[in-house]
Amino acid sequence: MKVIAKEAEDVDTIVGRWQSMMEAYLGTQVHVLAGLGYTPDESGLHLYNQHLATFVQSASPSIQEDLRVANRDLWRFVLSSSFNVSLEDIKKSEMNIVDARNAMHKVSMKMIEPAVLESIALKCASLTSTGNYATDMAQKHQIVQEALVHDVYIGGEPSLLTECGFESGEKGYVSMQCVMAEHQSDPLITQYISSAMMQVLKSAGIDMSEVRKATEAMKSDS
Repeated sequence: MKVIAKEAEDVDTIVGRWQSMMEAYLGTQVHVLAGLGYTPDESGLHLYNQHLATFVQSASPSIQEDLRVANRDLWRFVLSSSFNVSLEDIKKSEMNIVDARNAMHKVSMKMIEPAVLESIALKCASLTSTGNYATDMAQKHQIVQEALVHDVYIGGEPSLLTECGFESGEKGYVSMQCVMAEHQSDPLITQYISSAMMQVLKSAGIDMSEVRKATEAMKSDS
């Protein structure tokens, strides 16, 4: 993450740096979980998250709150370390649940604007198939990620970031992702984002059920 942080701040490269951060973050989780008996792969990580969710559901409110704060602080540290945004600045961007819901509703509405969906559809339709399903899907996901960052959050005048009370550009984007992560378990926010994302993926020609089938098939062949 320190290596990522040394790269020049540039909104045009934020998606690539974000992907590098997630690779480091998830790779570290997989490594640690392997020591706890989970398989060192995506399946092991998924199983751990299932176990954790089951535990949280039956845990006392105080333990649930401790886990929420621990996860929030970990994510803040990861983003702060990767994008040179101070923890103090991240804390200044905190939102209560009502404001967070309003912000995420604006995000979901921006995601499904016709111009955004059409742009994604046209770019994905113009791709030439590589003959490899996983590679083709990765290219489409890249287009989706670029659109979400540049067309939904950062682009426009004023940008969605500033409309929601954040700084414009990379710093505001990182701060808003912290807010989203902190409140991602809220049922209403989950409904907003998941519903909008389904339309985005549909525009990109990504069928998640087919992706899951292909993933399972590749695991069976390996």
